[in-house]
Formats: sequence, C-alpha cells, structure tokens
Amino acid sequence: MKKRLRKKLHLGEFAVQGVSLRATFVRHLEETEFDAFIDDFIEHAIEARALQFGGGGHPAKGWDGVIEPGQGSSAIQKEDLDWVRSWLQERSEIDSSEVSEAWDLWHGKDPFDSDHTPKI
Repeated sequence: MKKRLRKKLHLGEFAVQGVSLRATFVRHLEETEFDAFIDDFIEHAIEARALQFGGGGHPAKGWDGVIEPGQGSSAIQKEDLDWVRSWLQERSEIDSSEVSEAWDLWHGKDPFDSDHTPKI
C-alpha cells in the first residue's frame, strides 16, 4: 500500500495510539465544581503535556473519554500517562480512576467498551 493511502487510512506508521480514561467522583459534585474540575483537568493534565482529550460525564456518575497524542505525534509517551495518572490520584474529588493500555484509535477496540463493533 502506498504511503499516501496509509496516511489517509491511518495505517502503519500513521496509526494513532491513544488511551481510554474513566473516573468516578467521591460524591455528587455541584455543576460549578464539576466544570472547575474538568477545566483543571484539561489545563493541567492534558494541555500541559500537549495532549488532546475527548469525552464527557456527569457530576454524580463520573466521566470518561479518550486521551490522544497532540499534533505531530502518533503515540502517547509513558511519561505523559504517568503525569495524567498522578494528577488524577492527587485530586480529592476522584474516588477511582482507570487508564487503559494504548490502543489504535482509528481501527482498534476501546478496552472499556464491551459493546463496541468495528465500523466498516
């Protein structure tokens, strides 16, 4: 397969590796607390490491999402994941959190999604 097609299809050297994240809160957060927590997470755990995050949640139920490498990178570095994990562990709002192993974001199966069916 030609390089241009591999790039377009995110295959081979152009595959994008990311991780799934899920967390629960110790208590139901007020909406303003939840928004402040998410803003802090994005600023200090994600953007501080030049990563990207997509996801959502609820102040009473917790939240989940996917962490992706920043522009120009195809995989998240171990140091970046360690940073995110330690940031979450230090937060008093978090009851539990889990970060998956890296997986192919374009063609892989989310390890936290048991109902995932590949898109063709």
